[in-house]
Amino acid sequence: MTNRLPPLNTLKTFEVAARHLSFTQASLELNVTPSAISHQIKLLEENLGVRLFRRENNRLLLTDAGSYLLPECSRSFAHLLEVTQKVRDLGNGRPLTIALRPYFAQKWLMPRVSSFWQQHPEIELSLHHTIQFSPTSLDTCDIAIAWASGHFPGLESHLLVNGDLTPVCSPATLKTLGSPPTAAALAGQVLLDEEAPDNWDRWLELAGQPRLKPFKRVSIDDTNVRLHAAIDGQGLILTCLSLLERELNEGTLVAPFPTALPHYSYYLLYRPDVLSNPQARIFIDWLKAQAA
Repeated sequence: MTNRLPPLNTLKTFEVAARHLSFTQASLELNVTPSAISHQIKLLEENLGVRLFRRENNRLLLTDAGSYLLPECSRSFAHLLEVTQKVRDLGNGRPLTIALRPYFAQKWLMPRVSSFWQQHPEIELSLHHTIQFSPTSLDTCDIAIAWASGHFPGLESHLLVNGDLTPVCSPATLKTLGSPPTAAALAGQVLLDEEAPDNWDRWLELAGQPRLKPFKRVSIDDTNVRLHAAIDGQGLILTCLSLLERELNEGTLVAPFPTALPHYSYYLLYRPDVLSNPQARIFIDWLKAQAA
C-alpha cells in the first residue's frame, strides 16, 4: 500500500470525464484530445490498481470505485479552487476593511497597530469611521469594533475592552473635590455629558448621591472634545479608563473616584464566514491577542 497521491493531472482528468461520462466532452473542457483523456485515465487506473470506468451498450459508466472517487475529487478540487483564490486575494493588495469609532481607533488601535504591520507587512488595513454600529456595516466592511452590549444575533462577538464608566478630571479640578475627594463635592462642578445623558444620573446613584444637582451640565456628543475639555479643567467626564492609559500615566487626567458604572464595552464583531479570508483571520487573532 502506498501513501503517495496519483499525479494531479490524472485526478483532474478523471473528475471532468466522470462528470460528463464522456471522454469527448472532457477533451473539450480541458482543451486536449480524446486520446489524451484516455491516456490519463489509464495512468490513474494503473496507479490505483482498479478500473474506474466501464462500457455498457456503447455507454461510458462509472464502476463502483469510480462512483466513490468522483464526489471526493469534485469536493477536493472545489476546495483547492477556493483556497487558491483566497491566497490570490491575500497577495492582490485588497485592504482589509474595519468599521470602528474614531475615538477607539485613536486611543487603542493606532498605538498598537505598528506591531501588526511589522509582523504582517503584506496585509493592508482600511479604517472606516462610524459612530453608531449597525450589522449592515458588515455589508461593506470585513470586521467591526463596536461600542455595544456584545449581543448581535448571527455575528461572532469578542470583548476587546471593558467599557465601564469612571469619572476623570484634570489635576486642577481634583483639588476642588476635597481631600479625600467625595461624590458630594460634585454639586459644585461642571459635569460633561455624552450622548447618553442619564449616565451621570446613574453614576451618582451608584455613588450614593442620587439627588445631587451639579453646578452645570454640558452635553458634548464628540468624545474627543469632551476629553480635551476635561484635560483643560472645564469639568468632569465619565469615560472608559482602559482607553486613557497615556493620560493617566502622564498625569494630565486623574480618576478621583473608584466607583465604576457598568456600561457598554468595545466588541470585535464579524460574520462567521469572514474567517475564510486569511487576512481577516490573521487580524482577528491579533486583535484577540492584544486584548488578552
